[in-house]
Formats: sequence, C-alpha cells, structure tokens
Amino acid sequence: MSRGFLKIAEDILKNVDDYSGNHREFYIRTGISRAYYGLIWQLKERLEKQGYNFKGKNIHHFIPKVLADIGKFKEAKKFEELKTIRNDADYRYKSEFKKLKTVDKRTLKTYIKNIHLLISRIG
Repeated sequence: MSRGFLKIAEDILKNVDDYSGNHREFYIRTGISRAYYGLIWQLKERLEKQGYNFKGKNIHHFIPKVLADIGKFKEAKKFEELKTIRNDADYRYKSEFKKLKTVDKRTLKTYIKNIHLLISRIG
C-alpha cells in the first residue's frame, strides 16, 4: 500500500503537462499530498521493523519523534518540513503558504525527490 501513494504522485508528475490553469495546480497539490502519504506509510513500515509500535499514536507527530529518538535529527527536521509543505498544499491559499513557494511541476518533482531521499536514509 505505501508505495502506491508515491506511485500516484509520480504518475501525476509524469502527466501534469496535460493540465492547465487551476486543474494543473489541483493535480500538483494532490501529488504533494499523495507523496507525503507514501512517505509516512513507508517510514512507518521501516520503523515498525525496528520495533516501534504506532498503535494509538498520531503518525504525523510520532514519526519525527521516533526519528529524533534514534538520532536522526536531520531526518526529523526534514520530515517536519515536508509535512508543512503538504499542509500548505492541502489546506492553504497561496498567500498563506508557510514553506511552499510555488505550485508548479518543478516543486512537485523536488518534493518527490526529497521524499525518496528521506526514505533511503531510514534503515
């Protein structure tokens, strides 16, 4: 299941040029959100293999806490940054963005790249 979310984000990136105007922005925002969920589910799976239990926990808050607990401070900080960007994409108008600067193809491509990089850093 976890890889499916990221695959959808990659498919959106591949096809985003087929859309214009608001539709393009909506697809890019959706791609950011799907990529983020791919990230959290893959990290959850990897951390569970290391013995962490997510039952009853808020996964969005627990993952960075676990990363910090195991000494992955840069990764915990990057996770928080990616979460803020996802929140911008899902919940905020452009004028209210906290981390997200633009909603374009390059932004989605960079976001997906950063997610793959973060996943690769967690054993």
